[in-house]
Order: sequence, then structure tokens, then C-alpha cells
Amino acid sequence: ERYRLLPYIYSHAAAIASDGSTLMRPLVFDFAHDAKALDQKYEYMFGKSLLVSPVTEPGVTSWQTYLPVNEGGWYDYYTGRHYDGGQTITTAVAADYIPVFVRAGSIIPVKDDEVLLYPGVNGTFTLYEDDGVSRAYEKGQSSHITFQWNDAQRQLTIAKRVGKYQNMPARRTFKITLPGGQQTSVAYQGKKTAKNF
Repeated sequence: ERYRLLPYIYSHAAAIASDGSTLMRPLVFDFAHDAKALDQKYEYMFGKSLLVSPVTEPGVTSWQTYLPVNEGGWYDYYTGRHYDGGQTITTAVAADYIPVFVRAGSIIPVKDDEVLLYPGVNGTFTLYEDDGVSRAYEKGQSSHITFQWNDAQRQLTIAKRVGKYQNMPARRTFKITLPGGQQTSVAYQGKKTAKNF
């Protein structure tokens, strides 16, 4: 799954390099006002969108996860099911399957130009890209594409691309996927583009 998430991880890594953020975030970073969230010993945020609930006991088939108080709630990353925040839920687990939940308002780019969109509140994400092989990014050879979700208008805006790098695609089609699996294609040529859902 981490290979699918590489665009999300790579963009966060770029933000960490430039802004001094962190990829693995204790819940106190994002939910300081939720006392129950602060009691969780093992849960953590992976970037600002994904809540990971590690399974710390062998042989279990279900696991409890506390979902912090969060406007818009949470979505199960695997099933797309929506949950309100501020509650403990139980989900099935397996040896290769640990609970992961997505914060409402998240925009998560994954491989093959797919973008996972989780409504409920406004959201934004800046996709960072470079050639992926050279050190040309050190000389500014990179691009940023900012996605913004307006929840009230049900509109996703993809901003004008900033920057460029060798062999950057001039045009591409982003596949926007909602939690239930509904998918919409958006043609993008580096100029500001908006799509309603």
C-alpha cells in the first residue's frame, strides 16, 4: 500500500524538507484539545490525513480504534465507510491489514494520477513532483500543483501548476475518486481547472 501512496508520501517529504514538518505525527499535534486522543499510546497520524492504529497483540481478528473529535469525521481507508469522530470503533484486522482512517477534507494523491477525495469539510493538498531520479530538484527543478476542495460548493479546484522539471507531462488526466468508489476524470494541462461533484 505504501507504493500506492508514494505521491502523498513524496509530497509530505518535500514539505518536511522545506517547512520542517514531520511525517509521523503524535495525536497531540492535531488533536491537542481531545483528552481521549492524548491517552492513545499507539495511534499516530501519517501525514495530516491518515490515522494509523497499529495492532499490538498477536492473533486478534478485530481491533478498537479511537477516532479523535474532528469536524466532518473519518473514513475507513479500505472500505470508505464514514464514522463520526469522538468515539471508539471496532474493525476487523488481519496479519496484513491494520486499521487506517482518513480525516474528512483530505485530498490524497496516489499513483497513476488518481486522487482520493474525502468530503465533509474544506481541504487542500499540494502535490510535489520532480523527475524522481536526479538531483535537479536542488536547483529548483520541481513542480507544485495545489488541489482545493470547497465542501459547501462540492467543488474541487486544481490550481495552475507552479514550476517545471525535465520530462514533466504537459497534459494528464487526474482520476478523482470519492469514498464510495465513484470516479470522475479531470483533464489537466497545467492551467487552473475546477470540477463540481
